[in-house]
Amino acid sequence: MKSISLLASLAAVSVICIAAGCSSKSDSNTGSAGSSNGGSSSKAGSGGEAGEATTGGTTSKGGSTGAAGEAGGGEIGEGGAAGAQTTPGGAITSCGQGVLFEGDPLNDTAGTPKPAGQGLLDDPSIRNQAIAVIGSKFFVETDQEIWYADMSLATPKLIRMAGVEMNSGGFINAGVACKDTTFLSIRDMAATPDGKLVVIDYVGGAVIEITDPGTATCKSNWVAGTHVKTADPVDFPLAYGDMDGPGIDALFGGSTIKGAGIHKVAVDPSGNIYTWDDGTGKFKMIGTDKDRTVSTIGATSSDDNIMGLTFLKGKLYATGVDGTNDFLIEVDPAAYKAATPKSNTKDVFRSRDHFSDVEAGHQAITAQVINDGEALIISSQQGYVWSVATDGTVLATLAGTGPYIEFSADFDPTKPHAAKDWELFYSLSNSAGGPWLALADSKLYWSGGKSLGQFTLQFSCQ
Repeated sequence: MKSISLLASLAAVSVICIAAGCSSKSDSNTGSAGSSNGGSSSKAGSGGEAGEATTGGTTSKGGSTGAAGEAGGGEIGEGGAAGAQTTPGGAITSCGQGVLFEGDPLNDTAGTPKPAGQGLLDDPSIRNQAIAVIGSKFFVETDQEIWYADMSLATPKLIRMAGVEMNSGGFINAGVACKDTTFLSIRDMAATPDGKLVVIDYVGGAVIEITDPGTATCKSNWVAGTHVKTADPVDFPLAYGDMDGPGIDALFGGSTIKGAGIHKVAVDPSGNIYTWDDGTGKFKMIGTDKDRTVSTIGATSSDDNIMGLTFLKGKLYATGVDGTNDFLIEVDPAAYKAATPKSNTKDVFRSRDHFSDVEAGHQAITAQVINDGEALIISSQQGYVWSVATDGTVLATLAGTGPYIEFSADFDPTKPHAAKDWELFYSLSNSAGGPWLALADSKLYWSGGKSLGQFTLQFSCQ
């Protein structure tokens, strides 16, 4: 464990963030982030927000989840099918106590987590990125792997479910058992209403769906983009281009390889998948039909750095930053017109001073967005989580007390704290990542950290 020290001023943090490219289109993680799991693909970028499956404030509760057995060599033990993600029936107005749920904020020892399973708080921490909760199971991706823990067990363990870290020079592969599935660079992950996981592989140019996650029958399935086992490309992404239609024929990223492609994912209550293609500046929907048809549903500037997506009451919402401002974008899929692809897309706000918690003139760096069925929940790289109405009104500060590069000397992150007192310690120079969020049964999960000290917090909310 390393000592913790008080950090400098808000102004200094904002300068670091902007100078480090928080508003840039960089596809790389911060230099030290990969070391917690022994590194990652040089092209790997960080993932985004956990998905949600709510609308109108109500979601039917998922089915019971069978207890997962012990696993060895990365394989998943026996278990029942996971139920759907659940969320409370109404807008969250406040969060109370927050506790360390997984990881170690103070870890400074590099190493490789044990694929067969390790305690939630064991060192070395896994590399926490996008998170999701399905029934009793918690899922987290590390850029090239997906891990899970079954919280119904007396002693939950983190177990590697799919993927292989250090897959540089390897392959993207799906359509096989989870233990044989590999990724090149996961950029986001979301839960579906019927208990699946959707994964966006940015370098692999693929949308992949995982059925029965965290069970012995766990399997990955190609959905859109790349559909065959393919080697890590020199130029990326794979399946580049701009083509709607059947998922097997879909292309993302634009007509010229330039390191741009699909990022972020959200799922609506019917199971349709939404993603953002920064190579074309288009929002895409992948249907639930047998062909998994890909359709463009809106467009905005490809210079926008979209950092989060969520679907609420018929509209798709996107959070992010441009070179100057934070923004919240609303897309109305039902009003899309191919002749005027931006006409159904509007800025709810685009401002440098939208959040009063943040010092005037400094970006909040709006990151991930989920929803509670009534309002949006938005994380910030400046150390806050807010409840925000769909018209942009800030309803409440749910957690956080400002930006920290390191924990202050008298703050112990291994102990419970009131949500308003939590120092939400996050690597500000990561332009494409979190902090990531998930919501289930009035519990708000926050995933972040820095370097080797990756961790997840759990807040009790109402």
